[in-house]
Amino acid sequence: MKAIAQRMHVVADFLTLFRFVDALLIFAAANTVFTASIFITAGWASDMFDGMIARKYGGTKLGGLDLYADLSFDISILYFLLSRNAISWGTVLVVSVLFIGAYFILHNDAPLMLWMAIIYFAFIVYAYSEDKTAFYIVAGWAILTPILSPRRSLSQIKHFFEEIRNFI
Repeated sequence: MKAIAQRMHVVADFLTLFRFVDALLIFAAANTVFTASIFITAGWASDMFDGMIARKYGGTKLGGLDLYADLSFDISILYFLLSRNAISWGTVLVVSVLFIGAYFILHNDAPLMLWMAIIYFAFIVYAYSEDKTAFYIVAGWAILTPILSPRRSLSQIKHFFEEIRNFI
């Protein structure tokens, strides 16, 4: 059993590192909404599966990098949206400073979770307006996630609302 846990830790660490690579791919290679949707869906999937593995097998060596992998991934999505003029630099700057600043000042996950949700929602709306196939890919994953992990999805929703309540 210990050997399996060690292998699974390696898999989870690989998935965390993959999100850094995926973020770079979004920056460098996502020249269409369809391509970006593939990379973004892969990043979301890697985040979900590395979390599932880490929780089941007791954490990983690179678990401390997970937040930074998520942030680099989210920033790459913002860059993609900015490069397409889907959102403005001013809006991104104000919202990012408010939410990320509140996260570090208050030591509360709610502002960061809201910031990430806004980014994902903005991409989904943009995908819908630009490429229906891309929209179906990202929306399909958003629907599939709670089906694959219903308890975790409910737990995240509960945690989100608890953090919002504590934040307010």
